[in-house]
Amino acid sequence: MDIDFVFSPSEKEASAIFNGLSEFNKTHFPKLDEASFGCFVRNEFGETLGGMTGKMLFSSLHVHYFWLSEPLRGLGVGSQVIQHVELEAKNRGISNVYLDTYSFQAPKFYEKLGYIEVGRYSDYPKAGIDKIFYQKHIGRN
Repeated sequence: MDIDFVFSPSEKEASAIFNGLSEFNKTHFPKLDEASFGCFVRNEFGETLGGMTGKMLFSSLHVHYFWLSEPLRGLGVGSQVIQHVELEAKNRGISNVYLDTYSFQAPKFYEKLGYIEVGRYSDYPKAGIDKIFYQKHIGRN
């Protein structure tokens, strides 16, 4: 048996790990109920000025990316996007929202909207910066 550490593994190598883990998880998640979503802020020309993307998985929503262009920041647009996503999620039976941010990004913004810190990586990805994990309960389980 060999143990190899590989930079930039091939898609085939990465898929072998993903598929093995997925097979192992099947006893707990026999029917994977997963859907990606996007909520976009667009100008009158249809150009994307910001938004949020992520996945809904069973009764949870996980935010992958949330960004607003500089002119939109501080105007309440971010809160509107979050409220829109939370309402859509509730209407689909989602009960919890999960996201993460860096200490230099928007922790106070999320806390103001009712998100609770549930974990933190200190000095990640480098010294002086923390990655902070948040959760918000938005409905019934």
